[in-house]
Amino acid sequence: MRSDVMQGAGLEIFAEVGLIFFILGFLFVIARLLLMKKEEADAHGQIPLDDGQEVSR
Repeated sequence: MRSDVMQGAGLEIFAEVGLIFFILGFLFVIARLLLMKKEEADAHGQIPLDDGQEVSR
């Protein structure tokens, strides 16, 4: 039903463009993750545990 409304109004191009943007964004995120250095990934992994305060022992 929704596709009939989109076609009837001539708006199906917006749905296709939105899908293309989503796929491109998803591929960008995947590429970024695959090309990330191990040190950077480890630093990102520590963010939830870091409260910004120095630890003195």
